[in-house]
Amino acid sequence: MINADPGQGTVVFGVNPDGVIVGVEPGNLDSAQQSLERTIQSKFAPAIQCTINAEEVDGKWLVFVGANRNRAISYHEFDGRAYIREGTVTRQLTFDEKQSLQRQRNRDLHNGPWACSGCGSFAGTFSGVTMTPQGPKKNYNCSCGGEFWPAM
Repeated sequence: MINADPGQGTVVFGVNPDGVIVGVEPGNLDSAQQSLERTIQSKFAPAIQCTINAEEVDGKWLVFVGANRNRAISYHEFDGRAYIREGTVTRQLTFDEKQSLQRQRNRDLHNGPWACSGCGSFAGTFSGVTMTPQGPKKNYNCSCGGEFWPAM
């Protein structure tokens, strides 16, 4: 889900595929959360910042794992492979799809349109270039204090 647009999602442990709440054994909540945290930190590249919470619903415990993809990251890989969630299906991205996501989401390669993360204003083309000692560098700052990102 984190590789799909809009780059966010929540996975709920303790619900079967039919949507029935079966719960997670209460005695295993702490170890389940620690195990999830270790797996997420060791298997995802670049690293994913996520939240892990346990909540009681209808007398049964569920574990919620939520994450948002940093917009500066084109995609994340799990154990060396990139996946994407489409509806109820998870599939591995092809090499061409990964390249396409990188071109689409990389601000330096994106030609527009652009949207500000602060005020929501749109720019059809982007011409914010600042001269630095290393040469021209794109400037993504909006006058409102937000940043311009590729509009999807």
